[in-house]
Parts: sequence; C-alpha cells; structure tokens
Amino acid sequence: MSDLNDMEAVYKRYALPLKKYIMTLCHDDFLADDLVADTFYKAITHADSWRGGNIYTWLCTIGKNLFLNHVKRKEYQNLSLDDEENPFEIPVFEDPNVAIEREEQKTYLQKKLQELSDVDRKVVYLRTYADLSFKEIGDVLGKTENWARVTFFRSKEKLRRSMERME
Repeated sequence: MSDLNDMEAVYKRYALPLKKYIMTLCHDDFLADDLVADTFYKAITHADSWRGGNIYTWLCTIGKNLFLNHVKRKEYQNLSLDDEENPFEIPVFEDPNVAIEREEQKTYLQKKLQELSDVDRKVVYLRTYADLSFKEIGDVLGKTENWARVTFFRSKEKLRRSMERME
C-alpha cells in the first residue's frame, strides 16, 4: 500500500494501530476514537499534502497534532482533561483491597517509567501501550528498526533493575 488511492484499505490497515498510538497520548478511549476519526478526515481532505513515505507515520503525525490542539483548547478553556466524565460509564464494584493494590502497582510502575529518559520512555510506551512493531517505532521516532529493538530491550532492563532494587 504505497499511496492513498484506496483510503478504505488504509483505514482497515492503520485505524487500530493509530488508536493505540493516540491512547498513549490521551489515555481516554472516547477521545482516542474521536481523534482517529478526525485524523482520517484530515488525511482524506488533505491527501495532497502527503509527500509519499510511510503512511502510518504521516497518520501518527496528524493524530498527534490533533491531540495537541485538543490540549491547547482545554488549557485555553481552563479545563482539565480529567474534568470530562463519561456519562455512559457503569461503575464496577470489586474488592477494595484488590483495587487499592492494583492502583499502587500502577502508580509505582508509572513512577519508574518517569525515571527513564524521554526517549526510553517513548519507546516503551509505543511498544507496550500502542503495540507498535520495532519498525513502526523506528519510523515514528526517525530511527532504525534495530535501534528501536535495542533501546526497548535496554529500557526494559533498566526498569526491571530499578524495580528489583525497590522490592
């Protein structure tokens, strides 16, 4: 798929990976769906601005810019991204101790992720949360597939060692 002539095929191939990437930015399923739709709308209406190359990288760039515009609008309106509540969300009841322990583990992992360098953290997020291949990570970050593979392995090892020290 080297061009945008068959946008339906482009959508089928890249919609889910694009949503996973956008989820790493916004952590909001509904917002991610909106941004993916807006991304493909922009891609269709501005197809003439695509200069060739990797379509997925181009879509990620559009999606990231749409997300950044969304954040700027929210800041302008003095609203937090967390202020938006989902009216369709159904509360799930579970053992409070399990929920507390899971939240503590998530907080601890996020803290350890923040201790990584910016590049290491991006590679880990793109691999684990966006489920991108090493080739796609290399494309998004302007590096090689091998660089992405080695950086992910080293970052994972740094996290593991850091977490072992704290246990």
